[in-house]
Amino acid sequence: MEKHQELKELIYHFGVLPVIKLDKAEDAGPLAKALCDGGLAAAEVTFRTGCAAEAIRVISQKFPDMLLCAGTVTTAGQARQAVEAGAQVIISPCFCEEVVRYCVDNDILVIPGCTSPSEVQQAVEFGLDVVKFFPAEANGGLKAIEAMASVFKGVRFMPTGGINPSNLSTYLRSPHVIACGGSWMVPAAQISAGDFDGIRKNARAAVFSVLNFAFAHVGINCDTVDEGYKNIFRLADTFDLILGDTPSSSYVGHEVEITKQPFKVRGPHGHLGYFTDNLERAVFYLECKGIEFNKESVKPYKGKMYVIYLKEFLAGFAIHIEERNDHNPPLWEHRDDVKQHAGWVD
Repeated sequence: MEKHQELKELIYHFGVLPVIKLDKAEDAGPLAKALCDGGLAAAEVTFRTGCAAEAIRVISQKFPDMLLCAGTVTTAGQARQAVEAGAQVIISPCFCEEVVRYCVDNDILVIPGCTSPSEVQQAVEFGLDVVKFFPAEANGGLKAIEAMASVFKGVRFMPTGGINPSNLSTYLRSPHVIACGGSWMVPAAQISAGDFDGIRKNARAAVFSVLNFAFAHVGINCDTVDEGYKNIFRLADTFDLILGDTPSSSYVGHEVEITKQPFKVRGPHGHLGYFTDNLERAVFYLECKGIEFNKESVKPYKGKMYVIYLKEFLAGFAIHIEERNDHNPPLWEHRDDVKQHAGWVD
């Protein structure tokens, strides 16, 4: 079961699973390389064609560190072929009891398709807590998932079908969604044309769709509280900006933070902050690229980390990543309110 948990965590960290249909096994290696080079070392190879098992074997041998799933598995025989070829996870489009029973009896992680409460209940009775929701958009999308999740506590869903960059973030922001499956980054036309560099670019774009980075603010260092307040009021008065105040820093609008005391993790010039939809996924992806983090800089919120700093500075600026949530600094419309709140006098 520990192995199953590790695989589920990996699926969660990737956030998106490319759903692949291959007509030729010889395309499997170049395709897998394109996905890995694009930062998305995960794939669901579907049993829609006769070369699926061989394609899985090729990927497993050439890219052993890749998260490799077999999809559209509808018989125990296909599940056996897939696992013998190197698949780590079996995924079905519907609840196939034969497949589920085979996988459970042989200690194989299986994710069956469930679009109704009765099917989810069947999965739960087999001890499963992750199910596929397919086709997602045609079956009510996120609203349907949220409705079923309210009944089946602890069950997470992997929606597939109708997922694309325009709605991916909406699904992934739900705590009931473990990841999304999709084929938009591996279209059949590009595979058949041998456009694997295009698929690499698609994979890279998919990764950044998952992370959904956006600039948050720039932090400017000040050594004393008095210096900090002097600068925030000058900037706010010049551009008529609203203010916010915290014990360690003040905000001028939402884009500028001025610190009122020195911080070890912040660069000599200040820091740059970036938002992401999911900090765990951001750390996972960036660590895969060799980027290191200052683990001592983690700030918790509601039982999970919501801020972390990178180890290296950029041109004298520290960089932190912050998860989007409801934890924002208080903002006041009038500068006199902040002055009174802070006890600061011109």
